[in-house]
Amino acid sequence: MASTHSVYLFRNIQTHQVLVSTRQSLKNKGLNQLDSAIRPVRLRKDLWRPMLAITGLNTAQSAQALSDALLQRSQSRQLEFRTEPEQLKRPKRLRIVDQKDLVEKSVVSLREALEDIAPKHFKDMKLTALWEQQRFMEMAGEKGWPEFIEHGQLELKNNRFVPAEESS
Repeated sequence: MASTHSVYLFRNIQTHQVLVSTRQSLKNKGLNQLDSAIRPVRLRKDLWRPMLAITGLNTAQSAQALSDALLQRSQSRQLEFRTEPEQLKRPKRLRIVDQKDLVEKSVVSLREALEDIAPKHFKDMKLTALWEQQRFMEMAGEKGWPEFIEHGQLELKNNRFVPAEESS
C-alpha cells in the first residue's frame, strides 16, 4: 500500500485560533503562524484539538504545498481583517477577540488553496477531508468544495487522533 501524507488543522478550544501542520501533533514553533500580538506564550496541548485532517496526498511535496498555500491565504486574510476601517473603530479588547477567531477564515482559505493548487499537485487524486464537527465543513462560503474532495467524520478519542489499527 502506498504511503499517504496529510495536512492537519488544529483549533484552540478557548480562543478559536487555528494552526496548520503536516504532522499529527503540534510543536511550539507552530505558534509562529499566529500574529505576535495574539500568540500564546507556549503551546498547551490540552487546549488544541484536531479540527480537520486532509488525507490522500501522494507526496510530502503536495502536502507541504497545500500547507504553505493555506498559511499564506490565512495570514493575508488576518492582515486584511486587522486593517479594515470598521475594525479599527472598535475598542481594542473587542478587536482582539475577533482577530483570534480564525476557524471560518481558515476553512474558506483551505477551500481557496485547494482550488488554486489542484491543477498542479492533485491530478487524478481523491482527497478525504475528515472533520471534527460537521458545522465546520459548512463554513466554506458560497462556493462549494472542489469535486475531488470527499468528506467524512474525524474519529477522536480524548480529543486526540485514534491510532490506525494494523491489519495482519
